[in-house]
Amino acid sequence: MQLVIRSSQVLTGGKFIPADIVIAGNIISSIESYKSLDSAIDMGNMKIVPGFVDLHSDAIEKEIEPRPGARFPLKPAITNLDKKLALSGITTMFHAVGFNDEELTRSRRGTDKSAELINEIYISNKRFLNVDNYIHARFEITSRSSLNTVKNLIREHKINMLSLMDHSPGQGQFKTLESWKKYHLSAYSFDTMDIDKYIEKKLSSDKTGIVEELVKFAISYNIPVLSHDDDCKEKLNTLKNLGITFSEFPLSVEVAEYAKRLNISTGMGAPNVVRGGSQSGNIAAEELISRNLCDYLCSDYHPSSMLLAPYKLKEELHIPLEQGFQLVSTTPARLAGLKDRGIIAIGKKADIIVIDEAYSPNVVLTIKNGKPIYNGINSEKQVLNYALL
Repeated sequence: MQLVIRSSQVLTGGKFIPADIVIAGNIISSIESYKSLDSAIDMGNMKIVPGFVDLHSDAIEKEIEPRPGARFPLKPAITNLDKKLALSGITTMFHAVGFNDEELTRSRRGTDKSAELINEIYISNKRFLNVDNYIHARFEITSRSSLNTVKNLIREHKINMLSLMDHSPGQGQFKTLESWKKYHLSAYSFDTMDIDKYIEKKLSSDKTGIVEELVKFAISYNIPVLSHDDDCKEKLNTLKNLGITFSEFPLSVEVAEYAKRLNISTGMGAPNVVRGGSQSGNIAAEELISRNLCDYLCSDYHPSSMLLAPYKLKEELHIPLEQGFQLVSTTPARLAGLKDRGIIAIGKKADIIVIDEAYSPNVVLTIKNGKPIYNGINSEKQVLNYALL
């Protein structure tokens, strides 16, 4: 079965052009001259761009537990989020699932809960979900109790990306002990005595051995390994020597510049762009993007920001939309080793979205593997309800 979809603004070859896109099965079979084919679904001047590839999102955690202590079953949470991703234009998602220290196993990032979630996503993705749901495991480097579980999940090919976290006070995201306590006392179940003992143990823990062991193991399975919240050159040097190739959320211009000199790719959060700054008071993503120090954007915790960020960059920094959309599709696909998606080109997956800009940028159609998985076309375009099903 062949489907033809057309627009005067198709993002292909790095620019928006009028074109007819021919979809055969799950791939783009050809890109033809505008209005050269019959029986095309005409989207007028709506933009057609590649589906977004999101390398890091904690959104599943909020879907499972929207309020502290208000936990919902995994299966409906996973399927409901899958629908929300489709209407946000995300066709490939790497769920960021955390593995924390054993003292925090009462949290949603406890080893057993995280492993259960990963297994459920893996099973659901094979049979019931619409977008590609992958796993980005976030490993706290003092979480020795999680090590064997993470390694087993890697052996079973249930983890597709790994990042290393160090949330010890005095570095990274928490520069002061006060900032560390403020966050953790609100997020986890601690009393004052517990938290002081936990901090002492965390700061005295030997981190080098476990990091080397896990990074070497993940790379042996061809899994990309990321660093997280990098705050100094010394840390980047160490991680580069271990084989890490890209860095999430560098905390300063200096660190991002040094990462680029080491050929380490850098990523920031799309909500940081949309909101105009970091939620935690760190470097603004726009600052790094303006200096060509940010290679990709991820949704972090807010999936719809993947669509809004390119428009905000155009408005604030005058970055063409063509470049903005590369940050949320082409580049993250390449960094994840997904050569079959991220661009609209012959032979690539038919993962495409249609954007209506009439009011606020809004995804009105998402096609995944050549099939519609979200259709929000207004009544004037109801033909799509029949032509695409």
